[in-house]
Amino acid sequence: MSKTYYSVVYRAWGADRASEAWFDNKEKAYNFANHDYRDTPIMHRVSRPEKIKECEELVGMTEFNLVN
Repeated sequence: MSKTYYSVVYRAWGADRASEAWFDNKEKAYNFANHDYRDTPIMHRVSRPEKIKECEELVGMTEFNLVN
């Protein structure tokens, strides 16, 4: 089983370095990227269970950070 995830590199105002946001939905990734200082989403297709778990955790952290 493979799953597709999307990452977007972006810069927050005043940040010293770029950050990365992860999404499990293409539309959400492109909506997020459609702002200044954000790159085009990069698609990641993963199939190993440990990589799927890692990507799910990144998506969860992104959702938490965007809400708070």
